[in-house]
Amino acid sequence: MERRIKLIALDLDGTLLDSEKKVSRRNLEALERARRMGVLIVPVTGRPAQGLPQAVLDLPGLRYAVTSNGATIRDLQEDKFLLEKHLTPADCLRVLEACADFDMIREVFREGVGYLTRADRDILWAKYEGTPMMEYVLGTRRVLPGSLEDFLWEDDRPVEELFFLTDSPERKEALRRRLSALPGISFADPFPKDLEVMAGGIDKGAAFLYLLDLLGVHPAETLALGDGGSDLPLLKAAGIGVAMGNALPFVQAEADWVTASCDEDGVALALEKFVF
Repeated sequence: MERRIKLIALDLDGTLLDSEKKVSRRNLEALERARRMGVLIVPVTGRPAQGLPQAVLDLPGLRYAVTSNGATIRDLQEDKFLLEKHLTPADCLRVLEACADFDMIREVFREGVGYLTRADRDILWAKYEGTPMMEYVLGTRRVLPGSLEDFLWEDDRPVEELFFLTDSPERKEALRRRLSALPGISFADPFPKDLEVMAGGIDKGAAFLYLLDLLGVHPAETLALGDGGSDLPLLKAAGIGVAMGNALPFVQAEADWVTASCDEDGVALALEKFVF
């Protein structure tokens, strides 16, 4: 007997959120219909907790959120953490030292906020000015008075992830090869030029399975949707993994099904096929 879907895991950028960083009416209506059926809706995103947009926080019945590519799971209703698998400042300093010669943007994410130097903030500002990403960048970044290394030496709080933005896919792969020799870290690949470094053994799929175990939900009873390389572990962990029409080709190739793009109500179409 086929199991019914009890939980839907949703990547945000390029999946639930369209190119204008909004949630379409049809997607909202589909999610509300699923909620009325008793289905849990869980954002699983590379964004930090403070980067969850209000349109997502306002989803009816929203309780759990997986953020920073799985480094953190939060119970939003009870305002408590269910998982925090983070890097130590010493881990981060080793990573930064290993790639000190790379010309790229570097960020440290702590407690849902991205910290970066003023020079890197100015580059991001120029890159996203006039785009829907600008509000997200402004709302989740803080400029440091000095270097990232000084910030890590002076503050012993753990780090959710390190974020690196390179100038090309080739440069990103060179960075990954360089850092792969370091112990105790793992990677996420949301976009062709971005590389994110987390604690070892963590990704969206691992965090998703951890949450399912806490909730007593079987993976076969879940549907997951995503578009980027960092979503692939999530799609593979779910009972049904759906790639968006705008997903990277290798993500589409390994998904169970490919829906329409994020600008064509792809989430709603997937729910209509597998949930209702």
